[in-house]
Amino acid sequence: PMIPKIHWDNKDPNIHARTSWLLTWCNTYPNTQIKLFSDSYQEAVNEGWWHQQMSTQKEVYFQQVADAVFPHDHNQHIRQLYTQYPSFFIKPIKSHFQFLCKKYNEANKTLSSTGAGLTVTELKDNPELSTLVDKILVNFPWWADLHGFWRNNPLYNTVFSTADPRQDFTAGAWQYF
Repeated sequence: PMIPKIHWDNKDPNIHARTSWLLTWCNTYPNTQIKLFSDSYQEAVNEGWWHQQMSTQKEVYFQQVADAVFPHDHNQHIRQLYTQYPSFFIKPIKSHFQFLCKKYNEANKTLSSTGAGLTVTELKDNPELSTLVDKILVNFPWWADLHGFWRNNPLYNTVFSTADPRQDFTAGAWQYF
């Protein structure tokens, strides 16, 4: 059976709620969320699994996310299809995470590579960056949650620089002169 195209973010609050449920799941299950977004090879090594097992395990996690989203859907037809064919809804979850990642990195580009690595609190403490964060949140309200998950993950935060913005390389260099 074909499932209808799943629409995620638009002005309709019912559709907007799907992303809210998705992110609520991530916040509710932080240990699983970390595994969902981890480097699958490294995670497999850490857990003593074969790489293929990790891929299978991630499918289980994506199904858990789908379980948090679609049984509550405003559309009765979607709810019925989900009850009958839950595994068919993994792909829309994966696709939406890819979309969120793209939007997240577009937003991070406005912060610069160093700013993209700061916490939301650190960004809010900087008046110049705080204004940028406020603008990001107007257009992309999911950014703060995603930044909490992906800030230090180079698979998801492609803008981030590993340089610590608090490092003072100039002062460190002066000790050699």
